[in-house]
Amino acid sequence: AMVEGDGCHRVAAEHKKTLVGRKFLASSPNGRFTAGAQAIAKVGGVLLKIEVHGKNMFYFFGKKGGGAMLVVHIHFGMAGAFAVYKSEEPLVTGNTRLRLGTADTGPRLAAHLSAMTVVHGTQEQIYETIVKKLGPDPLREDADPERLVGSCAAAKKPIGTLLMDQSFCAGVGNIYRSEALYEAAIHPNQPANTLSRVEVLHLWAIVVEQMQAGFKTGSIWGTKSSAFCYGCTKSACGGTVRSWSMAGRTVYACTKRQHLDANRPAVGGTIGKVKSGTDHLGKMVPAVKAEQKKRKTGEGLGVQHVALKDDATRKAALAAAVKKRKMASPRKRPAATEAVRKRPAATNGKAKQPRVA
Repeated sequence: AMVEGDGCHRVAAEHKKTLVGRKFLASSPNGRFTAGAQAIAKVGGVLLKIEVHGKNMFYFFGKKGGGAMLVVHIHFGMAGAFAVYKSEEPLVTGNTRLRLGTADTGPRLAAHLSAMTVVHGTQEQIYETIVKKLGPDPLREDADPERLVGSCAAAKKPIGTLLMDQSFCAGVGNIYRSEALYEAAIHPNQPANTLSRVEVLHLWAIVVEQMQAGFKTGSIWGTKSSAFCYGCTKSACGGTVRSWSMAGRTVYACTKRQHLDANRPAVGGTIGKVKSGTDHLGKMVPAVKAEQKKRKTGEGLGVQHVALKDDATRKAALAAAVKKRKMASPRKRPAATEAVRKRPAATNGKAKQPRVA
């Protein structure tokens, strides 16, 4: 599955600690970002800051003490990753668009980036142009939920379609869409402009809390043991789950909890009790611990693709691969024992006839 907003914010939070303020030599191992790597070197090579809006990441490079002069826009897509190696650096792959190697007096490290989109330009060309097209991000401190209220009031499209539209709400993907609408008891096909302000703000609060839990734990289920509705045949409340295609992806809804009804009473009650952003959440679970939990619970790393990688995740992945190969290798057949009856030998191609008394 695509890297959703919480996964991008996890990458940024870690890189703000390890990469921001460092000077780098940049290169493009697969040759698909050569001009960008050269531009990073030309402006000074220092990573000045990182911004995230939904599934879009922006790395600002320039000279130390000076203003940002170059912006690199990253969108991971379905299978991107941004790994930082402080000890042994692995070989780059055919997917490595950008390699950053430290070029200052600090501790040596290297970063490998593979992503669907990696482009560069000025702050005005890249950052400002893209951000003004995006809706509020539940994991940004400056998110304004009233923007979502206004967008819904003016839209006749189903709320399930709008949640996947990054211009309405940045960072929400297919899994969060189904899980949030289930918890809010709103049918995905409910026209957005039939939802009250209370309902939209209640839905926003649920999205914020679910994505904050995903950010902190590294699991898209957050503190839940598994999905409530997404990918299920029975929901957490015991209702039958139906699925269909919406906005190009499969959406799930509970027939017991989520009813399509323009005249139903508004639900909610958490308005003003939720704070967007991540700064107040404290330490997030390290990437390696999050991945280990996914393996143990059977969630699988593909349920939500994990973009945050480092030395520890690489070591764990190698160990998991070795274990998987050992478990998959064919076992030797046990040797025959005396208890196994031997087949009688044939006599000149004919079976022995019983003796007649």
